[in-house]
Amino acid sequence: MARAVRKKLIAIVEVAHLNRLLELLTQAGVTGFTVVDARAGRGLEGEWDRADFNDATQKKLVHAITNAATAERVFEAAEPFFDRYPGIIYGQDVEVLRPERF
Repeated sequence: MARAVRKKLIAIVEVAHLNRLLELLTQAGVTGFTVVDARAGRGLEGEWDRADFNDATQKKLVHAITNAATAERVFEAAEPFFDRYPGIIYGQDVEVLRPERF
């Protein structure tokens, strides 16, 4: 079966801003995403664990796969979002089956 290249977007955001980010993705044309808990990590401010945060500052990971044009719209919209709210977003090329789904 042939594989096609699409863009995988991953965002890390505090739960207090999650719905804003999901709306941004939807408005940019993302048709699906998966949200999972971020349990622990390390960043510029050192190591963290979800127990270190209250409910509003828990972190979530948002995964989405989309085409290149939609990914570009997401990045354009995400720049001012992440200037205002804590978190990051990044993307990478991935191979997918059934590319019409993305």
